[in-house]
Amino acid sequence: MTAQLLASELAALISESKRKNPELRGAAEKSLSDLKALSNTSESQIAADLKLRPNFVRPFLIACATRNPKYAGIGIVSLQRLIASNGLPQETLKDVLAVLRECSSLGLDVQLKILQALPSLLQNYAKQLKDQLLANALEVCFLLYSSKTAAVSGTAAATLQQLVVSIIGKVGLEDELASEQEPENEVPTEDGTIVVRAAAFDAYRLFNDLALITEGQKPSYLRANLSSPDFGLELIESMLSNHADIICSHPELVHVVRIRLMPLIIRIISERFPFPTTVRAMRLLPMIFSNMLSVLTTECEMAISLLNHTLDPDAAVLWKRVLCMEVFRSIHAQPAIVRSMYASFDEHKGKRNVVRDHMDIMVRLAAEKPSVIGLGPQSSVPAVSTTQSEVEDEVAALQAEGVAGMIGSAMSLKASNVPGLTVEWSTLRVPCIDQLDKTEAPGLPQGYIYALTLICINSFSDGLARFLLPFSIPGDSRSRRKKGSAKDVDSPSKPDQSNGDSTSITDKKSKLLRGQSFTGSRIPVNPLFLESHVLYQQIQTSARMVENCWPALLAAYSTFLHAALDSEFYHSLVRSFQKFTQISGILRLSTPRDAFLTTLGKNAVPPSFVAAYAVVNSPVATSEGWHSRRPSFFQDNDMTLSPISSPAGETSRQSFDISQANLNTRNLLCMRALLNLGIALGPVLDDAWSIVLETLQQADTVVANSTPQRRTSRTGLATPGMSEAINVGELDNEIAAVKVAATRLLESCSELPNGAFLDVLSSLKALLKDTRASRTRHENLNEPLKSPLRPRTLHKQSSMSSINGTVGARGRANAFVIQNITTLIGLNSLRLLEADPTLNGWNIILDLLVDIVGSQDCGSDLRIKAAEAVSTLVAMTATFKEPERQGEIRQRGLATLDKQVKTLYFEVDFINKAARICELDIHLLSLETLQRALEQYGDSLLSGWDYVFTIIDSIFERELERDDITRKEPKDALEEPITLQPRSSKLVRPSFGSLELICSDFLGSVPEMFMRKLIDSVYHFCSQTEDFNISLTSTTLFWNVSDHLARDLETIDIEDQTVESIATPRGDNDLSKALLWLYLLNCLVDVTINPRPEIRHGALHTIFRIFDAYGDNLRPSDWMTCQDLIISRLLLLNNVKYRSILEETMEDRVDDLISLSVTGTVLLNSLASLFEHHLETMITHPSFIHSWKNLVGQWKDFLSRQALALSTAVFSALSRILAVVRDVPAKYATFTDLIWDLWQENNPVKDTNKVSPARSDNQPALLAYLQCLGEIYRLRANAVDLKDINDILEQLRICATDSSPMAYSGDIDKMTPLQTEILGCIEMIHPKVDGARARIIHSISIFVTLAYENDTWESDHKGPTYVSLSKAAMDLLKTYIFDHLRHQDTHLITALAESVSALATPISLKYTWKLEGKAPVTWQKATTITLAILEEAVPIVAQFGREEEIDTLPFWTEILNTCDTIMSADLDGCSVYSRILPDEDFDINAITKLRALLIPTLGFPFINDDLRRKYAESIFKHSIIHEPHYDDLPQPGQDLLECLASTHIGRVQELPPTPRSKMSYFLLDDLFSLVSIHRNDNRPRSLERINLAKASAPFLILRVGIVLKAYIFDQPLRGRMPQPISHRKELLYVLKKLVELDSEPEAFPQMKSHSGVGGEEEYKRHLHMVFEFVTKALRISRRDGELQRALTGVVECVGREFL
Repeated sequence: MTAQLLASELAALISESKRKNPELRGAAEKSLSDLKALSNTSESQIAADLKLRPNFVRPFLIACATRNPKYAGIGIVSLQRLIASNGLPQETLKDVLAVLRECSSLGLDVQLKILQALPSLLQNYAKQLKDQLLANALEVCFLLYSSKTAAVSGTAAATLQQLVVSIIGKVGLEDELASEQEPENEVPTEDGTIVVRAAAFDAYRLFNDLALITEGQKPSYLRANLSSPDFGLELIESMLSNHADIICSHPELVHVVRIRLMPLIIRIISERFPFPTTVRAMRLLPMIFSNMLSVLTTECEMAISLLNHTLDPDAAVLWKRVLCMEVFRSIHAQPAIVRSMYASFDEHKGKRNVVRDHMDIMVRLAAEKPSVIGLGPQSSVPAVSTTQSEVEDEVAALQAEGVAGMIGSAMSLKASNVPGLTVEWSTLRVPCIDQLDKTEAPGLPQGYIYALTLICINSFSDGLARFLLPFSIPGDSRSRRKKGSAKDVDSPSKPDQSNGDSTSITDKKSKLLRGQSFTGSRIPVNPLFLESHVLYQQIQTSARMVENCWPALLAAYSTFLHAALDSEFYHSLVRSFQKFTQISGILRLSTPRDAFLTTLGKNAVPPSFVAAYAVVNSPVATSEGWHSRRPSFFQDNDMTLSPISSPAGETSRQSFDISQANLNTRNLLCMRALLNLGIALGPVLDDAWSIVLETLQQADTVVANSTPQRRTSRTGLATPGMSEAINVGELDNEIAAVKVAATRLLESCSELPNGAFLDVLSSLKALLKDTRASRTRHENLNEPLKSPLRPRTLHKQSSMSSINGTVGARGRANAFVIQNITTLIGLNSLRLLEADPTLNGWNIILDLLVDIVGSQDCGSDLRIKAAEAVSTLVAMTATFKEPERQGEIRQRGLATLDKQVKTLYFEVDFINKAARICELDIHLLSLETLQRALEQYGDSLLSGWDYVFTIIDSIFERELERDDITRKEPKDALEEPITLQPRSSKLVRPSFGSLELICSDFLGSVPEMFMRKLIDSVYHFCSQTEDFNISLTSTTLFWNVSDHLARDLETIDIEDQTVESIATPRGDNDLSKALLWLYLLNCLVDVTINPRPEIRHGALHTIFRIFDAYGDNLRPSDWMTCQDLIISRLLLLNNVKYRSILEETMEDRVDDLISLSVTGTVLLNSLASLFEHHLETMITHPSFIHSWKNLVGQWKDFLSRQALALSTAVFSALSRILAVVRDVPAKYATFTDLIWDLWQENNPVKDTNKVSPARSDNQPALLAYLQCLGEIYRLRANAVDLKDINDILEQLRICATDSSPMAYSGDIDKMTPLQTEILGCIEMIHPKVDGARARIIHSISIFVTLAYENDTWESDHKGPTYVSLSKAAMDLLKTYIFDHLRHQDTHLITALAESVSALATPISLKYTWKLEGKAPVTWQKATTITLAILEEAVPIVAQFGREEEIDTLPFWTEILNTCDTIMSADLDGCSVYSRILPDEDFDINAITKLRALLIPTLGFPFINDDLRRKYAESIFKHSIIHEPHYDDLPQPGQDLLECLASTHIGRVQELPPTPRSKMSYFLLDDLFSLVSIHRNDNRPRSLERINLAKASAPFLILRVGIVLKAYIFDQPLRGRMPQPISHRKELLYVLKKLVELDSEPEAFPQMKSHSGVGGEEEYKRHLHMVFEFVTKALRISRRDGELQRALTGVVECVGREFL
């Protein structure tokens, strides 16, 4: 292609410089001849050959040197192509750069081409382009950068950045090949002069000069100047950002940074430079700090100190201080830099404490303007104006994450211009440091710099946490849990040098070793003990940072904790505060840990409560401060059974009204953070447990005293009920979340080492002791129900659960339990003594009956009797009739039954089979008891539903929380849900009976808070594999529950709900019906990957049945939630399941994959129906595109399985979905772009299918694929460009060539639906972009020839034949060319040539091709189409040809090839000889029409003489009737008529005439006609006719000569035998035509008339050419009178000239 383009450019130069510039014309002609002499092998070979011809570029250099825009334009374009193809000779580089520089002042097109050539020049000639040549190239670019044209200047700037980056990149390549080149250039460095290689030398000089230019000094290497240092700084930034590692590895480049760049940056920062320059200088600092801190220690120290100094209010203007803070923000975002700074400066004597100074400045900044940040007694929310002019309280998503319990993200607040910091009003969308387009500093929010301060301290803590926390994770914790011995607990080997506490390391070791955890948990590792770790030095540095920076950090935190922050800022503040506290704890730094815990605790309760509580507890509270003992709902364990009256002296507490102290969401947020820290640092909290538990107690007290329901004693004093239902409005969700966190805190105690667990108990006992001393009079005690054997049961009876009921009710319940325990102690004293409560911390006693049931040491009869007794008790509770206590008693019975079941599997001994059978019998009895109880009072049961569902789920092997095994955040749901299996198959049906009873009859009685547990139970039964029918029935139970939840909802409003709560632990049951409905769907999603296909399909049908029933009630936001959490997860889990099956090695893996693909097909079809009905609603939501992107990603995963069925389903679904979309707004362009990318990359036949059989029918998949294209194109037709059209056409070609054959029909007579769709897609494309029409014609031409390529027409071919497709493509080609030929599109010339060539293919196979379908035959149809196309195209192309710049040669060449093809016929392949004559007439008619189109057009001057000769040669070749002698035809390298002079031995055998004699005589007449003169009255003869006659005359003479020579040589050998009839007929016909012919005189210029005058003799010159043969034939023809007369007539005609 390069050669053709260069030839075209050279021809243009020749044409343009015909008379104006002979030197240029001569050089161009010489280069063009050199180019044509090259063998046209490949682009690379042509480029290599041109590279060896220095003179080839001479015309281009001359053209550029003329500075003529037309010449220079052609020259520059050609040089650019030579450079891009690596075809420019190296010797011409200097001249090329010179002309590029000269032409840099020409027009825009020339300048842009120069810029386009420079990167290619540097890339392809990197080794040669060095030293001064490189400087010249850069000079050209700098000259163009100084242009006043914005397009040129901008392009030059981008090119310069690309060049300088490439130059630095060359240094890296040079370093990799260091052994191939010796250093030869000296450059200065910090340590003296060193020798570097060429590329490094160039890079040094370039870098140094850029720095000099930026400083405003004169460069030494470059010849360039900059009016402003801004662009120089940008170039330096591009070098540092792309190749900082190379710069750091070269001392000379570092030296430039040290002596040039750093002083410049420091000067810019310290002086009053304009905003653009300062911004660009500031942007360099983070890159220098991150890469060169170790080599530029002094300079970096100075820069950091300057930045710290600039932050002072009096040191700089606000925007410069903001820029400094943004630099620090980027530094803090890379914790490794902060550690390096601390290690390099703060830890070295004589260096400045830059990090500590920075933290001190953060403290001053935080408190700089208290009014701006809204500083107050406690944190508040910046006021938000609403339509009712009210200030609403924020609702935060207070979800804890992981072990460390990070606080979840918060909802945003819309802030107004009031004191405080908000993300919306106190931050910039684009940071100042990134606003390179600004000439002046932008307007800054007044709180922006303080928001940056907050972000920096948060990043500081986050960075430390990200580095240190991973080191604290204990290794091999799983195996240590199994061993469970004290020796497994890791103990520190060395004292913690960073801990300044007075506690000795020996005491700490003794604490760690005084007992093992109840569950085998290990203590978090202190990173300071990892002395052998490769990062130990950094660990030490981080620890010292914590130890030395925490006071300043705490001061800054304290300021912001009392400021007015929006939700996002406050959540990030608490998160980072929590992280810093956690790393202080794992480092065993008790002082900062306790200080931070105390601060967090103070912010977890209202300030007014702290003050009131201090007065109440005076003087103890005053003397002991924060750690004084306060009342709590944690009760002491050694309480007596009788009610305890409060001391008389404590009545004074009631005089203080603390009910006005209410918790807000931020108190609860801090509370949760504190509880999370208790979970994370539990093993190492030691005495700090009192801070956590005391704060929790205070929060509980506030909640209890703020409840409106009060019970008044006889004395009239208000008694706050700790277990009563709290109605605190919008705080319900937050309080519930704190209860969950408190539950998790107590659950985490089961994982603590014994020592830490004893610390918890000691703290609790101390709190309970002090509470009992100041408690008001109660008749009962509030004792939470705990299990001594299973710490997990704390989930049900945590301290925060006391908020749910009144003190009296809870106390009576506890007294009842304790009285029963007292009664049973004497009967079970031995069992209770088996475990020492002082060793493991358990001091709460189990009920006797449950204890017996759960003990395997007891006999089976005894255990069963005890179980029957429990069942009797439960049955008694069912018949209890007293309305006042009916609910309580029923709940108590269910709780007893629940305890019994749980105790059964506490100690499982699988060896003792008798005990195992007994336990199963007891469990079965318990389930039957439950079902009977529900049948009696299930419709009126008010409380105790949690026990019901716990008992139902107890049949499963692992009784873990569902969230622990199946629930994950939607975006992280990459694992398959774990399925719980029943302990025994005989337990399944009894348990399911209770569940089915509830779902069918008692759903209305189940409280909403227990609906989640109900859904979990249904899921468990649906997932179990013991009973298939139960699993299948469970899918219908989901429908019942869904119908119940959605029945009363007019709209399913889930927009403003905390959707993340469906992924929280099971304890969070306070979900709305909408979220429960969503959770139910989420559970059904898990079922869709069940190993049984019937279950999977049932779940899918249920899901979409639910959507069909209630989809109309969903708002767009609700649909987005469902799409993200349900629909996307459906697809995701199916893909995850598929990948997991692929990783397995099962023999039936293929069957599983096929089965899962069937499920995927069902899913996709259902999904298409869903989108068909509801897409119009979904698409209106702003986040629809994000969700749609996720869905498209999932569909892409489906397609990546390479299963044809799935491909069919995906594209069919997309077609159905897109069909309902009428129009896509511009803002939703991504909607179709995503599908376009998916379609483009996932052709169903692009790879071998993994699931589908090897020879599967891919027609349905491809048909769906193309139908999807139709819908995509309809929606994005306006966005389609030429590349897209090329991609579409290529995919259509692949679909056609790679399609499988139809199963029961062929495609000879009728196209397959796929082929019809392919052509329909082509017709669909609108060629509105330049070049599209040519590409479409080219594509149609491919389909025309598709049937005749490869092996499609061989007998053993198994694929499609494409015959009907070829015929239809011919019609489409004709129609398309007719419709678009009139467009002024020069690309059509080549496309027309390709189309003519394609149509010539079936014509050339007219008798060879055997696969013919319906009439007409393919070659005749192709001939007809060709003639029709040429009838329209020839006049238009001829008009184009008259314009010298348009090359029409390929078009005329293909026409002549087609003409030759029509004339010829391979008769050996003709099986029906009766077709020859009709076909011959058809071809003659076609040639006649074609001749009318070509003559006289073929004689136009713009058509090459070679083409005319080719046309005449074709006529000559096919006009031969009898095969001539070999010597009578011209040989290679021989002149055309030279062969007539040859002699040879004649032939006597009769040569048969060609079967197509009629065609030959017709062409013979045509040949005579071409040579004949065509007079037009008195007008001059046509030049076109003269050109045709000149080209045809030699072939006519040769044709006549062949006939005469055959007679002359053959007839004498025959003797008296007559000449064969066909030969004689041909000879007589030729002689007749010779006499009748009036030839064009200029066709025979060598034959002059002897008469000397212009008469009829002028038109008989052709007779002179054959006169010699005529006379010889005349001597031989004496026996043939007719022939002699004909020959005599020729002689007489010649003789008239001499009369």
